[in-house]
Amino acid sequence: MSIFSSNKETPPTPQINNIPPRMEPVVASSILPTYGNSSSSSSPLTIISEGTMLEGQIKIEGDIKIEGNIKGSVTSKGKVVISNNGKVDGDIICQNAEISGYVTGKLKIADILFLKGSAIIDGDINTGKLVIENGVKFNGNCSMGAPAPAAAAYVAPKLETLKPPMNTNSLGASNVNA
Repeated sequence: MSIFSSNKETPPTPQINNIPPRMEPVVASSILPTYGNSSSSSSPLTIISEGTMLEGQIKIEGDIKIEGNIKGSVTSKGKVVISNNGKVDGDIICQNAEISGYVTGKLKIADILFLKGSAIIDGDINTGKLVIENGVKFNGNCSMGAPAPAAAAYVAPKLETLKPPMNTNSLGASNVNA
């Protein structure tokens, strides 16, 4: 057979019976962790990116992940996540929280507060449940469980009125007139 011949033999096409099924694209939301509270898995997520600096109050209906710096309070009906590089200089009020970064201020978490090993907390904590990994730095007071009842007013114990000492003679005998 020559190179320029019109009689070309075509090689047989291989028969492949084990063709893998067509792969569907993976949706990012199906592999990312859910930051929503336990009652709603479709809660919207707001991200404050690293390098972002905000000053003022943040009030949000859904979940928030903080990778940047916030100077002011954060209030959320969902979950607050503070990453390793995240920093909040203010109070945090939310349903659930997961903290790996730095917080200076009061934390009031209705359900569960999870402190990761790299977390640094400088302020008081009030939460339903607390989970702390080894390595957390915490400076403040912590109260857990049901909200503490208002402190009862301190009442000083009554002091008995002292009776004047009885007259005694030099021998120590009482000089009592009946």
